[in-house]
Amino acid sequence: MPVKIYPECYNCFITQAIRSSRIHTQDTERILDVVQAVVKVLVDIDHNVPPPLISEYVYGTIRRKLGVDDPYGEIKKRYNDIAMGYLEFAMKRLESSDDPLECALKLSLAGNIIDFGSEVKRFDIMETINQTVNEGFDLNDIESFKKQLKRAKNLVLIADNAGEAVFDRVLLETIGRLYPSLKIHVFVRGGPIINDVTIDDAKYIGLDRVAHLVKTHRPIPGFWPAYCEDECKRIYDECDLIISKGQGNFETLTEIKDERVFFLFIVKCRVVANYLGVKKYAKIFKQNRGR
Repeated sequence: MPVKIYPECYNCFITQAIRSSRIHTQDTERILDVVQAVVKVLVDIDHNVPPPLISEYVYGTIRRKLGVDDPYGEIKKRYNDIAMGYLEFAMKRLESSDDPLECALKLSLAGNIIDFGSEVKRFDIMETINQTVNEGFDLNDIESFKKQLKRAKNLVLIADNAGEAVFDRVLLETIGRLYPSLKIHVFVRGGPIINDVTIDDAKYIGLDRVAHLVKTHRPIPGFWPAYCEDECKRIYDECDLIISKGQGNFETLTEIKDERVFFLFIVKCRVVANYLGVKKYAKIFKQNRGR
């Protein structure tokens, strides 16, 4: 069973409705209209599914009420541009590292701080990079990852947020240099949802130049294997190794026991922190061995 809906999740959904609305309007009546519509959705939700599956209906409601297909479209572009501005700084950290793969994983993890669908209110990208590279992971299965990577023929990275994906590109470029025969795929969201990466966002930052891009069909801020179809299902079923980026992907995949999966994310939610037995903002690189 995946992580279920907790009482705190309701507050998060409503906060997201307000935050998304204020990007496009300061009209209190209009914002209240969006929030009330979201509350009606939440009244009838199934408590036995992970939160990202509910987000599809919450954000579908937000998009319809605002009349905007991609409420975070401009913010995603802005943060892709901002993140690309940190590439030189990140590459210097990578070049000075004794273990390029571990450093690249840490840089990718640092990018996960860029998130507009969580409890994080403010973040400093450079500070997060320095802190992550210097301090490392709170939960760490890197040795198991390295063993599997040596044997792997196909790797999938399930992407998370725009901006963050710039640092995922650094990771995949590093893996590609170390393992040139490895086929690398990136799964992106099936449509706009919060500031998560769509195929257009991924192409904008050049992810298509380092990996094969695959849409996951449904616009949810997580990855749910049952929603896979066609190419997505075939690659998911056949791949040897999966990097699951971000908390949303963790929430959907965490109790589907699959040791191919390695979760890479910063804990941004007290519910998830309690679930893992760590503090909020813990840095996670954890193999999925089930609950």
